[in-house]
Amino acid sequence: MKYSFKNIVPVFLLSFLWIYSMGQDVRLTKLGDLPPRLYESSGLEYTRDNNSDNIWTIVDSNLAILFCLDSIGQIKKAIHLNNVNHGWEDLSQDDLGNFYVGDFGNNFNKRKDLKIYKIPAPDYLKEKVVTAEIINFHYPDQRDFPPGPKARNFDMDAMICFGNSIYLFSKNRTKPFSAYTKMYKLPNIPGDYTAELIDSVYLGPGHMLNTWVTGADISPDKKTMALLTHDKVWLFQCFNGDAFFKGKKKTIELNHFSQKEGICFFDNETLFIADERTENILGGSLYQLKLNIDDHDNCK
Repeated sequence: MKYSFKNIVPVFLLSFLWIYSMGQDVRLTKLGDLPPRLYESSGLEYTRDNNSDNIWTIVDSNLAILFCLDSIGQIKKAIHLNNVNHGWEDLSQDDLGNFYVGDFGNNFNKRKDLKIYKIPAPDYLKEKVVTAEIINFHYPDQRDFPPGPKARNFDMDAMICFGNSIYLFSKNRTKPFSAYTKMYKLPNIPGDYTAELIDSVYLGPGHMLNTWVTGADISPDKKTMALLTHDKVWLFQCFNGDAFFKGKKKTIELNHFSQKEGICFFDNETLFIADERTENILGGSLYQLKLNIDDHDNCK
């Protein structure tokens, strides 16, 4: 979701973070710059069609469009959804190739119209405009809109599909900052639901900007779940069923600070990451992250 760094951190800190990101041994490989209309790229998902790599993205703005990119971030085609973009934040797909668009951006923790849009596999859609099915939901533990500062953990930027369910990961905005990310579960069938709060994980210590979750994905072999923040990726492995947070957690420091909002697996050892362009200084690019042997766990 779009925001101004200048409203959150002092200018001198912004300058420090920019210098820091440029001066370190960055693990990210930049694949290309995103077109200007994708300056708020806010979710990624990978498909392959007729020997062609497709990277799908959405923007966190009023555009109700699903964009298909090539491997360097240039637009190949677009599919328009005959629905509304109130705050699109992440993309996911199920094992049948159906796509899910999370319209659950909730900066102020006061939305009551949370939705996930479901469409058939976009690679095979012949229409340029499609009307999505809708999953409406609310959180079981939210009573006030907005809640008090200590309870503001109902913003969402991250979503994965696993089995027949959708999992959401909160973007913590509590004051003082608690650094906990909550995980909710929903059916992937259109309807009206109360999301199930099934777990939470502590991702601190650290500043909010280094710790809140902005994207998620699960590997093709379903053995690694990844959460994204502005300068790191957390990998969860060796879990049973959907008990992701009960598995082993690894932290990958990217040594690169920007408003990263999109992440998806290309294969079990490679991730794509995209960042929004912020203050005309940072981001607006597509990256690749190769996982090292040390990033994996044999679960013994």
